[in-house]
Amino acid sequence: MKITDVFGHEFDVDCIGCSLVCREIVPVGGIIKETKNFILHQDPEVPIKGFLVIASKQHIKSITDLFEAQAIEFFELLYHARTALLSFEDILECTFIQEERSGHFHFWLFPRYQWMNDLFENSLSSVRAIMKYAEANMKTKENIEGIVACAERLRLSFEG
Repeated sequence: MKITDVFGHEFDVDCIGCSLVCREIVPVGGIIKETKNFILHQDPEVPIKGFLVIASKQHIKSITDLFEAQAIEFFELLYHARTALLSFEDILECTFIQEERSGHFHFWLFPRYQWMNDLFENSLSSVRAIMKYAEANMKTKENIEGIVACAERLRLSFEG
């Protein structure tokens, strides 16, 4: 499958999750946090500041494929990432999504901003439309610099 990152670089990958874990694709802002079984990173395709993805290092399909220790590790990473996002005053809320159709377990932390409420209905069904809007309209230098700064701030939150 072909993917295009926020910089316009095209990649031909079999599995985007495996490509991210193996560092064939480096997401904007780099890896925010790596644990034994997961990586936390900014979404590589959608230029929305703080749109985070937790990806499994294993090629598994669902959260139900995790062993108990992995599930605990996942939740601790999720909890810390969401707590860190609370420090961004412009994020109104966060939607959690686990999509099983991709074939590689990944979990979205999708932030909600006022501009989204101004342009779209505040519902789960508007997430894809918001993503398409961001891909078409938000690949500006200023926005990408904000994404990189957000990733760095989140990375620092895991260190302190």
